[in-house]
Amino acid sequence: MLWGRICRDRDLTAFRELFDRHYLPLCRFAEYWLRDAGAAEEIVLDLFTHLWEHADELRISSSLRAYLFRSVRNRALNRLRDDRFAYIPFEELKTLLYCPESRQLEFDEIMQLTVEAIDRLPERCREVFIKSRTEELSNHEIADRMHISVKTVEAQITKALKQLRKALSDA
Repeated sequence: MLWGRICRDRDLTAFRELFDRHYLPLCRFAEYWLRDAGAAEEIVLDLFTHLWEHADELRISSSLRAYLFRSVRNRALNRLRDDRFAYIPFEELKTLLYCPESRQLEFDEIMQLTVEAIDRLPERCREVFIKSRTEELSNHEIADRMHISVKTVEAQITKALKQLRKALSDA
């Protein structure tokens, strides 16, 4: 009913009711996946923006609530996947490439801090992280080799990245 009013009539009051009803639970759910409240809110707000802009095009066959939670989960997993490849911002990388003499010392220091931070990770976490980043194994390959679940691999990588970010931001 609520979704019908939004799609058919572009009813802003109905949309506000939908938002008020689901915003906080969706944010908590996204934060479960991302472990970052700001990123969780961003994903949920992006979803609601998408819903409003594309309401007339969307065909929701399951319950609206199930659709919202599934969408948040998918967006969170996509964010985690995309963040996996976001090591160095492009502008920093460009600076490192075009000014190697002036930045080499800084780059060496960052590399040393990174190595030290990796060495401080718990043993299993460090082993999973190194297999992922250095050996470039997939999560499934790591799980098979270490006889652990893929979820454990994902959790260990997330833990490692969080600890590395903290260690490097404190430095």
